Amino acid sequence: SGGIETYPLLTAVVPSRDNDIDSPDYCDLTNNMPTVATYWKNQKLLLDGVICSFLGSPEQASVVDDILTHCKAPNALALLDPIIGDHGQMYGSSSSNMAQAMRELCKRADIIVPNMTEACILLDEPYQPGPYTRAYVHDLMVRLSKLGPSMIVITGVWFSKFLSGAAGYDTVDGSFTYAFSKHVKGEYMGVGEVFNSVLLSSLLHGMKFRNALQFAVDFTHRSILSQKKTQTSDFAYGIDFEINLP
Repeated sequence: SGGIETYPLLTAVVPSRDNDIDSPDYCDLTNNMPTVATYWKNQKLLLDGVICSFLGSPEQASVVDDILTHCKAPNALALLDPIIGDHGQMYGSSSSNMAQAMRELCKRADIIVPNMTEACILLDEPYQPGPYTRAYVHDLMVRLSKLGPSMIVITGVWFSKFLSGAAGYDTVDGSFTYAFSKHVKGEYMGVGEVFNSVLLSSLLHGMKFRNALQFAVDFTHRSILSQKKTQTSDFAYGIDFEINLP
């Protein structure tokens, strides 16, 4: 993404269309991750940016922590998307131990990108359904920053039924920012990964936090609309982001 060389580290292979980790086809790669991490350390690989997305266990979180300790370059940016819940509920694959592992990883991240459900889980408080107020979202982000990251992004923020998007808080200058697009109904696989990739690559290319957040929201929204225009509009395999790459 963005002309950046990438080094993927798979946490699992999920061949089912609905990404069901309880499927018999689900392949857990926890035992493979330390091998890759050790190879990277032996090669003295230094990463300018890191995105941590789906993790299947606290053991996998420990491997990521080790990578951030030994393979993160000075002044690099690490983005953590704590995938543990949505729609007011923790995922069946998650647990209180997994939530605590994500809190620990937040200490190592520069940017965290929870949705509204995950923000409440990380703060160990009840989920509040929208529409939200700026005061409530500001309070969430300030308290999330106490976990360690310097930049907070919360996705799934909406103040009215017409617009939805993300909120951001930069602890360096104390600024709050919002990035919205017209609301599109539905559930779309891979949206979070696209959003995270565009956000981090924009920041690595020197874009200001406020602009990077809006750019990521706009790109993701445009990719969803591109998929909806296709004949199949099959979102089970993700959204059509490739057509929108420059």
